[in-house]
Amino acid sequence: MPALRYILINISQYKIVKYMKITTAFPFYFLFAIYYFFTTSISFADEWGLGEQLVEGGKSDTIILHYDGKTWDSVYHGYSVWLNGIFGFNDNDIFAIGGQGIILHYDGKSWTKQESPVKCRLNRIWGSSHNNIYISGDYGTILHYDGIEWKKQEIGTNIWLSSIWGLNEKYIFVVGTLGKILHYDGEKWREQSSGTINWLYGIRGCNKNTVYAVGDYGTILHYNGKVWNKSIQSTNKRLMSVWVADSKNIFVVGADGIILYYNGVKWTQQLSGSKNWLRRIWGFDTNNIFAVGDCGTIIYYDGTKWNKQKSGTNYLLLSIWGNRKDNVYVVGIDPNDHYDQRLDVSSEKN
Repeated sequence: MPALRYILINISQYKIVKYMKITTAFPFYFLFAIYYFFTTSISFADEWGLGEQLVEGGKSDTIILHYDGKTWDSVYHGYSVWLNGIFGFNDNDIFAIGGQGIILHYDGKSWTKQESPVKCRLNRIWGSSHNNIYISGDYGTILHYDGIEWKKQEIGTNIWLSSIWGLNEKYIFVVGTLGKILHYDGEKWREQSSGTINWLYGIRGCNKNTVYAVGDYGTILHYNGKVWNKSIQSTNKRLMSVWVADSKNIFVVGADGIILYYNGVKWTQQLSGSKNWLRRIWGFDTNNIFAVGDCGTIIYYDGTKWNKQKSGTNYLLLSIWGNRKDNVYVVGIDPNDHYDQRLDVSSEKN
């Protein structure tokens, strides 16, 4: 029954019923809608590897790790809300986001909670400066920060927005379910044709003509400044995140420890040394790249091979950011606990 309720909620949310006119084709469309939203609901939970652990009213033990170039240490650890994303600009200006609209800011001394205009889950964060930051979240949520307050932007969709990235304040992309891609030109969000209905989980680029988005069933899309095209490669696995150094150095990570590398000519698979899902990838150059994932997995690429690092935790690591190779942050949750609607910032460690 919970699954059926979830399906009906989503059907109502997307207003598919209005398209289901009483015709001979109605049974087909109805069954398709149920099938799609059932699989999407499963995908929604499974994206984070928690499945049925998403129980309202439980607790989620959240962790924030910091890397100083030698070891990973916990800088925040306590029962709190689910943290999904992290992004910053320097040692004293870092943001972490997550469930129930939570937004945390680090000033170099402590993590403090900022006022958020929403209560839904926030997934990813990106900004060009402290005065221009964007967050993507569930139910078509996009938040903007002008350095003073967070405001919600209306974009005309209620789908889950999985990831966001921009080149500057007038060139920003967001991706999500149903292959949705939206582009912001500094004035308005406009939908772009992706050519797929697969869920997209990650997006990143290095210039206007080199932007990549990745998602379900081995989906890799390339934007050449005008249109999105599918890249041909040989996996059907879920791809979670992409990092683009330049047009000839693109790295993609995903399910079962998969790492794909593009040299400008073809895609090849690299050995990650792990079978755990890799959730996010972040790099500084082609000789300094980090990937994080399930069971506390952190691996580091030195330009030659991927090596495991000791994270000191078995948590599900969901996001990573750093401004240099000896100042990297990771957020994650305890997969054995449950999603919580509360935040206790008093448990922070400095």
